[in-house]
Amino acid sequence: MEDMKKILVVEDEAIHAMFLKMVLRDNGFECTGTEATGEGAIACVEKVYPDLILMDITLRNSIDGIAVATILREKYNFPIIFVSGYDDKKTLNRINTIANTWKLSKPTVEIKLINLINEVLAH
Repeated sequence: MEDMKKILVVEDEAIHAMFLKMVLRDNGFECTGTEATGEGAIACVEKVYPDLILMDITLRNSIDGIAVATILREKYNFPIIFVSGYDDKKTLNRINTIANTWKLSKPTVEIKLINLINEVLAH
């Protein structure tokens, strides 16, 4: 039997984090944790290396999800899917400078999320 893929959820909206966690569990993935801050996400990755991160852009405290991804990219190369309502050119340009990342718009559609996760993990 194949190991469950470990996914970290970095999302500051508790309801959306719970939704993502439920979708992951219902589709055979292991949610290694949920973090609401960039600092928490970085600390969590150092403890439990995920196969993938679902990352919001706007997080609690000063550091945003794109900055977190940039910091993580210095040491790790797991894929990151940004799940965010921000689709402006400046935000997309910042995301496009980070290797091994994808973008999914909010509101999150379960089937689109699962399809993208499976596609990303297949590479």
